[in-house]
Amino acid sequence: MTSEAVRDLMLYGMLMVSAAGFYAMFYALGRMWGRPSVVAFSYVFALLQAVGALGMILPPYLDPFWRYLIGFSSLVYLFVPQGMWWVVTTFHEREHAH
Repeated sequence: MTSEAVRDLMLYGMLMVSAAGFYAMFYALGRMWGRPSVVAFSYVFALLQAVGALGMILPPYLDPFWRYLIGFSSLVYLFVPQGMWWVVTTFHEREHAH
């Protein structure tokens, strides 16, 4: 693998991970503040996360195992902020009900 390929993989990986973090952060803030516009803005970062994943799995640099793992994890993470919001709010609703 060339140094350019390693650089590209690292940059796309950084984009994927940082965009996923911003996606989760803005999604949670939008839900907390009751601001649908902030939730909608979070989806920009979900798209950037997918772009980062595609940048790593489309070139032929990685073995199929890693390409599937990156693609699967990126796809699953698109639903993590919503799932965690449900878990946290449900937990706290039950906690306050007792």
